[in-house]
Amino acid sequence: MRRRDWLRRGAALAAAATVAPWLGGCGAEPPLTVAWHPWPGYAPLKLAESLGWWDDGVLHGLPTGSASASRAALREGRAHAAALTLDEVLQAVVVDRLPLRVAALFNLSHGADVVLARPTHAERSRWRGARLGHEQGAVGELMAASWLEYAGLQPGDVTMVHLGFEEHERAWREGAVDLLITFEPVTSRLRALGAVRLFDSSQLPEERPIVDVLAVHREAAAGRQRALTTVLQHLFEAQRHLMTLREDSIYRLAPWLDLPRHQVIPAFGGLHLTGWSDNRDWLIGAPARLQRAAEGLAQFMRQRGLLPEGRLPADLAAPDWLPVEEPA
Repeated sequence: MRRRDWLRRGAALAAAATVAPWLGGCGAEPPLTVAWHPWPGYAPLKLAESLGWWDDGVLHGLPTGSASASRAALREGRAHAAALTLDEVLQAVVVDRLPLRVAALFNLSHGADVVLARPTHAERSRWRGARLGHEQGAVGELMAASWLEYAGLQPGDVTMVHLGFEEHERAWREGAVDLLITFEPVTSRLRALGAVRLFDSSQLPEERPIVDVLAVHREAAAGRQRALTTVLQHLFEAQRHLMTLREDSIYRLAPWLDLPRHQVIPAFGGLHLTGWSDNRDWLIGAPARLQRAAEGLAQFMRQRGLLPEGRLPADLAAPDWLPVEEPA
């Protein structure tokens, strides 16, 4: 589910990238490679690319199959930035020791991440001993810990089944799990098969947010100022395209989300797409709201064994590339 389509470069630049993929050569600013996977919250990236806004070579998309794969692309130097949840960013910073900063927020989850049950396991009496499928090392871990807390269960009371996002639907159809932590577009497809919604991200406490962000490698950012300014402009312009030109957006997003056209807009249910003012609210401040949320989330993750000890950078929030004025 990954593919590369690197822009042609000279031999000297290719050699330099082998040593440090985020370093560019002299002269023109090198392109910014952004990794993302199919998820309604990242639709502005897909729309911008689909509309041809990235054809000038300033930005380059690297589609992946999951957040874990996007994180791996950052770790391996195949991407300079990636669309990730905040908990994924914390793991990348602390575990992978990647110098990341958050340049933008895509959305806040208010019910978009869910725990589904087979009809046979919809009742509380059937949860103990159930097979709980979720993505390891991603927002699935956070949702699993939160749902267990809600259900009054300990991790040992269920059988954890670690699944990449691309495996969720197949595992469900093959009967490999009784409960599944997932998100769109899989949620809509499994609900159509009879899956029951048990719990969702709207029930998380305020200090434990699920936030989708654009994480940028600090060293890559240093030489790609134009690209980062451009990607944020595209983010807000594509959000407006989604809101005002829905039919065109549905046409472009349905194949990417692997959903029938009539299910594309409902797939955004439970998501608050964060615009320019939201981004300013979260990224600007001393400390920024995002910084406070990251510290609180890190504390919860450490308590649950989801994150080892490690300090977060004090400048995790990076409002550097936000437009000064609200886009028209």
